[in-house]
Amino acid sequence: MTKRIELGRGAYFSGDLATAKRELSEAAKSHSPAAKTARLDLAMVELASGNPQAALIRFRESRAEFDEQSKVAIVGDAASMLTDDRQRKYKPAGYEEVMLRSMMSLCSLAIGDGDAESYAMQAQARQTELSRVAAERGLEIAPEVYQPLALAPYMRGVLREATHHDYDDALKSYQLVGHLQPGFAPAAMDIERCGGGVHSAPGHGVLYIFACVGRGPVLESVDAPTTTAALQIATQVYSLAENQRTMLPNLASVQVPAVRVPYSPAASVSIDSSGVCLGATQQLVDVAQMAIRQNEAEMPWTIARSLVRRVTKEVTVSQATKAVGVDGLPGELLRFATVTAWSASERADTRCWSLLSREIQVLRAELPVGTHRIGLVVVNDSGQPIGPRAVMKVDIADATNSYATVIAPERHVIVAGDRRQ
Repeated sequence: MTKRIELGRGAYFSGDLATAKRELSEAAKSHSPAAKTARLDLAMVELASGNPQAALIRFRESRAEFDEQSKVAIVGDAASMLTDDRQRKYKPAGYEEVMLRSMMSLCSLAIGDGDAESYAMQAQARQTELSRVAAERGLEIAPEVYQPLALAPYMRGVLREATHHDYDDALKSYQLVGHLQPGFAPAAMDIERCGGGVHSAPGHGVLYIFACVGRGPVLESVDAPTTTAALQIATQVYSLAENQRTMLPNLASVQVPAVRVPYSPAASVSIDSSGVCLGATQQLVDVAQMAIRQNEAEMPWTIARSLVRRVTKEVTVSQATKAVGVDGLPGELLRFATVTAWSASERADTRCWSLLSREIQVLRAELPVGTHRIGLVVVNDSGQPIGPRAVMKVDIADATNSYATVIAPERHVIVAGDRRQ
């Protein structure tokens, strides 16, 4: 099933959505340990295929499943103590939970069900909860690691401004966007515009293009050194679990999952209207950096878990050798050989939502009332086009917002959906 999932993901990045949907659909229906991640990836394929309604349904189902799932899957955790974390019931990483709700917000905006802001606020609330839990565990830099995303206030600003009444609320939202994402240059223009109480020029409407750009974070197995912080955490965890003090094994390193961001030449999406350049999308949410920060902050606990698992294995083997009457040097040799072989079979759990994008970007453009042919092309860091130009038609109404979502993981732009509000 792993090969089928990889085939589906590869097809997605190459723009072959039919193959991606077929392979990931089979994986999502299976009983594979990676089925839940395949469902998240399949939702991205649904969105890219121009069916945000189907994508939203899949995202909702995953959210409900994860929310109902116990914070500690007792049976899975017990099994992983004797094997490795791949035996645990899959639980999404913090950044994946936040992005799940963020993608629901984009899907909602595309279909116009009125819940886009609510989903964005849910993403913000989940990030806040992650920060609180991390702070309680002693992470002093929790507010920096789990800092709020700019998506929620931006979405609120856009929707409040569209009412033509709530400019003060929209202004505060855009000011918060500028604070959370200082590099987002359009925030200054948004603030100035709302300060003047103007939605758009007479005879014009507004087009918002949200772009999911680049290849997002994935997990890979790496050897991590056993730090002092991890040893302290492991000692506390094991002592509490066994109600006794214990000596941890002298391990130089353990295998853990670390975030890697695959290379993608896509920097942003350049947009034009009938050949007239409107600009390029700009970063609103840096998904990759969020994943890296959170993974690094969690690393002492991840390493500690591996250490506790090693102690559990040593105790289990020691008890087994004593039970069969093997003591002394033969018993020590048997214990050493068994634990070494057992631990050598361990692999880090690298299951993850692999079709997430590296960034969420956005472009706001005022256009005259009427139908427009909007051109989109992926550009690199130098602003040079690196892929074919895609075209979509957009109807612009006076003083009204229109929304479109596009996906650009590599060199191709995929128009996911568009609507007018």
